[in-house]
Amino acid sequence: MPAKYSELKGKVALVTGASRGIGKAYALALGAQGASVVINYHSSAAIADSVVEQVKQAGGDAIAIQADSSSVSDIASLFEQAKKHYGKIDIVISNAGVEHFNDLDKTTEAEFDKTYGTNVKGQFFVAQQAYKHITHNGGRVVLTSSISKELSIPRHSVYASSKGAIEIMVRNMKADFGPLGVTINAVAPGGTMTDMAMENTRDYFPDGHDISQEEFMERIRKLSPLGRAGQPNDIANAVLFLVSEEGGWVNGQTIHVTG
Repeated sequence: MPAKYSELKGKVALVTGASRGIGKAYALALGAQGASVVINYHSSAAIADSVVEQVKQAGGDAIAIQADSSSVSDIASLFEQAKKHYGKIDIVISNAGVEHFNDLDKTTEAEFDKTYGTNVKGQFFVAQQAYKHITHNGGRVVLTSSISKELSIPRHSVYASSKGAIEIMVRNMKADFGPLGVTINAVAPGGTMTDMAMENTRDYFPDGHDISQEEFMERIRKLSPLGRAGQPNDIANAVLFLVSEEGGWVNGQTIHVTG
């Protein structure tokens, strides 16, 4: 169950990359607090529509809007459609992102551009559209970093640096959003068990593709002093605080969410 802060009834939240994983957990948690949620998705309308129905069952309202979160024009259209439908936007959570692993000497320009195009450029322009459209005096913006920026992982410098850029972004953007009465922060999840994580987490271990599923999960468990892997709801509960009334004095920060 999501944590309980001030209810979000009457609030409108836009979440990019909300059809699966952590983004889906955000949408469901926001819906359970009474918010109306704009479910952004990239390609699978059926999956996004399923999340819409789950948000409604949780107690909120929702619509699904397709947009490529690395396209500036798509991002602008996403916000325009969301505001046209609901009349306002109070909360923006930029969750869409792509993972990257490759040998340093084999990483291509196309790989670099794809990673930075979504993780940095896309998030910058989501923040820009939030600046243009979000409700003043109480609006909330949350971007997505990663604990990878704090680590030293082979074959991972493109991804880690793209996430590190977000911390600098929010630290500076609070000076832009502050006069509007809007906070902007970042969340940096640790290892979280999502379908995307399961596709990529083995690359965090030198022998990750050679070990059994049981050994793999045991290593994930041991990474946390709390003795378990993170779940999408763990991240959603922290973000609920950031977007709540109670989170209104947290600004320009990167919140690490890892046990």
